[in-house]
Order: sequence, then structure tokens, then C-alpha cells
Amino acid sequence: MDKLTSVIISLKKIMLELAGYFDNARFMLTATAGVALMTLVAFLIFRKLRFVKYLPGLIVLFMGVHNFYSVMHVLTAESSLEVLLMAIIGVVAGLVGLLFALILGIIAKPVKRRKRRLLKSPDSASASSQSESENKK
Repeated sequence: MDKLTSVIISLKKIMLELAGYFDNARFMLTATAGVALMTLVAFLIFRKLRFVKYLPGLIVLFMGVHNFYSVMHVLTAESSLEVLLMAIIGVVAGLVGLLFALILGIIAKPVKRRKRRLLKSPDSASASSQSESENKK
């Protein structure tokens, strides 16, 4: 029992130590969930315009790429780490939004009704061609 409690106490210490580093992950999950929610709302509002569901993901993706290009020359500077983090979060959230929109598009794909074709037997096809040739005469 002592070993079990010591393991639990050590795991608790490790989790408290790592809790400070999970703020960025929490922000990334929040941003990703927000983009997925915006994609779902755009999909539900604009059902007829199917390309609109991709816009939230594209906008966030372009914002992330723009943030990356703004810090590309000073990538190792300490002042650019926050902007680099925003670029990573933007790119990840944008890609998740685009994939979510693609999944929504696959699920709600409009069904096209095909006309049912009747197969003709070879005898009826030759009979119909004979009657057409008789009608022409």
C-alpha cells in the first residue's frame, strides 16, 4: 500500500510540474474547437453554397501562414516565440477546420437520382430496328 501511495504522490508532483506547460495545448484545443464550430455553423447556414464551409479553415490557415512568414527572419529570437506559437496554432486549427469541412461534405453529399434504364433483350432490339426501317419506307 505504501508503494501505491508513493507512486500516486510522485505522479501528482509530475502532473503539477507539467501543468504549466499545458496552457499552450489548452489554447490550441480551444482554437481548434472554435474553428470546427464555425465550420459547422457555416455548413448549417449555407447548405446550398457548399464552398462556404471551407472558409473558416482557410482564413485561420492563412492567418497562421502569415504569422509564420512575419517571424521567419527572426525565428530564433525570444521575442518571436509568441508569434511562432500563434502560427503553429493557426496552421493546425486551419487544417483541422478544412478536414472537418471535408468530412461534413462527404457525409452530406447530395444524392443524384439516376433514371432507371430498362435492358432490352436482343430479340426486342432487332424487332424495334425492323419496325423503324418499315416506318421509313
